[in-house]
Amino acid sequence: MLIVVQPLSAGVRLTARMVAAGVPCLVPTQFPELLPPEVHSGATVVDWHPDAGVAGLLRLVEKAVAETGAAPTGVVAGFEYAVPEAAELARKLGLPALGAGAAEAVRQKDVMRRRCEERAVAFPRSVTVGPGDTGPCPLPFPVVVKPVDCGGSLLVSLCHDQEEYARACAAVHDPGEDVKFHPNPRRTAQVEEYVEGPEFSLDGWVDADGPHLASVTTKFLSAPPDFFEMGHIATAPERSPHGEVLERFAREVVAAFDLTVGPFHIETRIVRDRGPVLIEVGARLAGDNIPELVLAGPGVDLCAATADAARGVRHDSGALSPVSAGLAFVTTDRPGTFAGTLPGIDAFTQAAEFRGLLPEAEPGRSSTRATFSATGSPVSTSRATLTGSRASSPRSSQT
Repeated sequence: MLIVVQPLSAGVRLTARMVAAGVPCLVPTQFPELLPPEVHSGATVVDWHPDAGVAGLLRLVEKAVAETGAAPTGVVAGFEYAVPEAAELARKLGLPALGAGAAEAVRQKDVMRRRCEERAVAFPRSVTVGPGDTGPCPLPFPVVVKPVDCGGSLLVSLCHDQEEYARACAAVHDPGEDVKFHPNPRRTAQVEEYVEGPEFSLDGWVDADGPHLASVTTKFLSAPPDFFEMGHIATAPERSPHGEVLERFAREVVAAFDLTVGPFHIETRIVRDRGPVLIEVGARLAGDNIPELVLAGPGVDLCAATADAARGVRHDSGALSPVSAGLAFVTTDRPGTFAGTLPGIDAFTQAAEFRGLLPEAEPGRSSTRATFSATGSPVSTSRATLTGSRASSPRSSQT
């Protein structure tokens, strides 16, 4: 029985894939309404809130074992915020697991920076600023302000002066600011040196055979001051012009953070005269459909690799494909590389690599800010998704 704790985003897809493959799954979650019908019908879905902690998870596991007779075989964190609880549950069950220190270091950005300093991993200069600290910015501008324990680029802002800095810190410190899916945010800001350079995520997993890098994923971001990810291109490391240096960096980060099992999602920028600098590292699957791109491009099923690793099994992905797969979120209300209106979609949909267009709301709904649907009719959301793939040449440009 595979246990998937609090599946959201890519965790939902992983759970659905395991159910479709006939793997018995126990799914403790606070958000059962976000699971598709096939998960409800094919898995044991139980109510669990983070306030119940690991003790609550253990009670649910004991009950499921008694009722089904299926023994736990592995534990997967279904989302960023569930990593510590999933790791502790796995340790208590005697299953492959991250250590407590590793789980904390990938979740708390101030701890992450201390680990970087201790293990000689390159990172931006960084200072933690609590709610009571309203003084001048502790670093030269420009700086990046972010919450110490939130994900998904939430409340991350680039600041060029004291006014912008104070406003960004106030948003992080505000106890009334809603943090989606987060049960108890710390309300502490991480202020960091802004480093310039091309940004990538390094997506892979660690199993019984050690770390495996499946993709060097090129990132496209929204215009400042935000850092919302607006597009990705997933490429096999040997097909990336930066593959060699980034694969070496990925192994360095995995070792420094004691990532001994499960997926990793490393965000980095290559800075001139410094090389790769760690922005963040997560011990979970990437969101924004990146696992789907890695499957469509390099050809690695990160969901299956994650499940195998959790069960102590070596995952054989075979030879990586030379194909790159990309995705763009096309918006009308956020500036960036792929901002546009309905006529601007043609350059993408007429390309030979184009594979599909997915609106984030039902086509035909009225909106003052239309985006794109597969039928060309306006939808009420502010973004749509374009996907495509093509073969890439070794060391060729990914953009």
